[in-house]
Amino acid sequence: MLKVSSSKLIPSYRGAVEAWECDQMDHMNVQFYSEKASAALSHLLNALTLSPSRIREAGKSLRYKNLRIQYKAELRGGALMEAVSGVREVTSEYLRGFTNIYNVITGQLSCNQEFELVYQDLQSGDILPLPKDVLEAAKTLSDDHEGQYKPAPMKTLIMPAAPLQHMFETNRSAVDVWECDAYGNIETRHIVARFSDAASHIMAHVGIDRQTFKDRNLGSAALDYYMEFNKPVKRSTSLVLKSGLLDRHEKLFAFGHQLIDCDSGEVMNNTTVLGCYFDMTARKSVQLPAEYQSIPEEQLLRNQL
Repeated sequence: MLKVSSSKLIPSYRGAVEAWECDQMDHMNVQFYSEKASAALSHLLNALTLSPSRIREAGKSLRYKNLRIQYKAELRGGALMEAVSGVREVTSEYLRGFTNIYNVITGQLSCNQEFELVYQDLQSGDILPLPKDVLEAAKTLSDDHEGQYKPAPMKTLIMPAAPLQHMFETNRSAVDVWECDAYGNIETRHIVARFSDAASHIMAHVGIDRQTFKDRNLGSAALDYYMEFNKPVKRSTSLVLKSGLLDRHEKLFAFGHQLIDCDSGEVMNNTTVLGCYFDMTARKSVQLPAEYQSIPEEQLLRNQL
């Protein structure tokens, strides 16, 4: 069991990786890390006096403004996990906090999520000042948490919400009822799920088909996400996801995503993803496939930033 070293840390999740949460890479899919972290966030909110009943009655809560996710070590089927959450900084306008998910058996950090929360009307999406009691509770819990991992800045350019050339469609969908919370807003897991589904379209775009992927014994993994939530995505919203190659390195690639409301054309979420390919047997990263290196330089989104 994880030792909670500070009274300001909130034990926020315990569970195990189910077989149906694992993808073709034989590890827990990114969307389910987000599901666990959302559950953990609820425990943090409760510690900040935002109980489920209060949120239901007021129709207001702390929601993500931005979210940084680092995947530090894969969790495979049956793995036991637990999480702690905490507050790093708070003002009358926002709260910065984190959730760290650990492998129970090894004690290894599997996923770090750093976030900025704003107090939001869950129907209108309006951002409001933090209530006084929430602010005071957050100040009481606020701490540097030196014993908990804190990431360095992301090692790539950040995807903007502005339109860019050389982006292509990787997902088209509508928001289902079961993807939403009680207020009709999509849960983060189901945004991340769309990014995960986009991965095969991204490979196809650079010229790698599924058989080639298997022949090379390749897997792919997200290492680092940075998400910006511009507007709440409501139930039944028609969405299109557009993606583009932001940058490439010896072993890493960076993709940018824009989740767009088909009716308004607004970018509801813009996300940067840093990832790699790995050998499925050795579970070690490999050189970026040559297909990525053959994409013309002028098509990299970094040239527009």
